Amino acid sequence: MNRYHFYPVKLLSFAVLSCIFILYSCKKDQAGKSGKIELSMLDSVNKLRSRGCKCGQDSMPPVKKLTWNSVLATAAQAHATDMYTNNYFSHISPAGTSPIQRAISIGYTGQYVGENIAEGYATIGDVMLAWEKSDDHCKAMMDPLYIEMGAYSYNGYWVQEFGH
Repeated sequence: MNRYHFYPVKLLSFAVLSCIFILYSCKKDQAGKSGKIELSMLDSVNKLRSRGCKCGQDSMPPVKKLTWNSVLATAAQAHATDMYTNNYFSHISPAGTSPIQRAISIGYTGQYVGENIAEGYATIGDVMLAWEKSDDHCKAMMDPLYIEMGAYSYNGYWVQEFGH
């Protein structure tokens, strides 16, 4: 069983838009304890962006490759770890923070943040396929607004952070 949710948030005090995406999977946790997935995840997303794809019924043309952002990667790591440690699956933490708030709090200076999360996938290939098959997650990966990303996996929790 999969659940999908699209949840936009605008923080007026920062004049930014945070597009939030949720993917839930009932697959058992098969991922490794933690993973430095930087190069593989960035490469996977950039391959998708460079060839273009269909997100649901929408044809998405090729778009510019993303660059790695270590601040977004740190935000992804913190969120994946927090979800595992506190046993929840959501873009909004139990403390009430959103992806854009978490990124800004650790020094991200961009104006836009989008986030894909997943739980229970064993490999980058598995989670990328699930995100590509989900309209909203696919569109987040293909969004030409985003120019950089960070990602992390921890105990079966996967987080992609996109920014501009």
